[in-house]
Amino acid sequence: MSNASRPSKNERRDAAREKARQDRLRQQKREKRGRLVLQLSIGLVVVAIVAVVSVIIVNSVRPAGPGPANMASGGITLEGADLTAVRTQAPAAGAVPAPQATGPGGKVLIQSYEDFGCPICRQFEQQYGEQIRQLVTSGAAVIQYHPVAILDRSFTDRTYSTRAANAAAAVANYSPDAFSKFHQLMYRSDVQPEEGGPGLTDDRLIALVKQAGATNLSQITEAIRDQEFKSWVGDRTDEFTEDTGPLKDVDFSKRLDQNGQPTGAGTPTLIVNGQYWDGKTDFGAFVTSVGGASAPSSSPSASASPSATPSASASD
Repeated sequence: MSNASRPSKNERRDAAREKARQDRLRQQKREKRGRLVLQLSIGLVVVAIVAVVSVIIVNSVRPAGPGPANMASGGITLEGADLTAVRTQAPAAGAVPAPQATGPGGKVLIQSYEDFGCPICRQFEQQYGEQIRQLVTSGAAVIQYHPVAILDRSFTDRTYSTRAANAAAAVANYSPDAFSKFHQLMYRSDVQPEEGGPGLTDDRLIALVKQAGATNLSQITEAIRDQEFKSWVGDRTDEFTEDTGPLKDVDFSKRLDQNGQPTGAGTPTLIVNGQYWDGKTDFGAFVTSVGGASAPSSSPSASASPSATPSASASD
């Protein structure tokens, strides 16, 4: 038998209290470690979210960069028997194109503001495109195409008009003499996407550039995928919707809706020697009356009334 005396009641109670105290300390340490791990985990998640958002912002809101070469006017000017692009230096970042009254050498200047997602632009091209090309190839006029992006919201990807205008700017910059063919392809009935759909993919745009016979295809491909001229497209679109830049001297008092009320910018917008075409007369007759250049007749088709700018900003 052991001679050790049994713990007294008070000793047993004190021992129990000490054990409980130790248990509480261990539990408090576990909870503290758990809170620390949770805080670190939340911190890492927040850092990851901030990084992702930063990448998205950087990719979607690019700083202004130089515009495309051969579009110092805000559009590309084609002239002569081969619809050759007039060469100009790339405009500096933030440069605002100046208004123009006539084309090189005093030729009639036809300016066409278009959105490649606009079905009315396709109708205009089908009705008057060949007539305009004949005016240019005869030496009577020059055509200046201004791609803008007012219809992004009309496509499910919310970017098609901007991507298409950027692709046109890339062609103008890297292979300008292919622009006329690319422009015609973009308005073919079997090419132009329907509003409400996703728009053409970048791969499809690149294929059309190749089909147009463009050179420097690798540089154009990179410019399309990276949206090299996205900021430039946004600036030109803002000028178009606000009637500023090269449009600031144009009289738009005849830009009226069906009820005779003033309306905002819409595509296509055609300007001949600084004068706005309201779409209510034959375009060839308008060119003749304004510029004195006799235009060949066009085949009749659907009326090319402009497609209005959406009420919400379309360059988002």
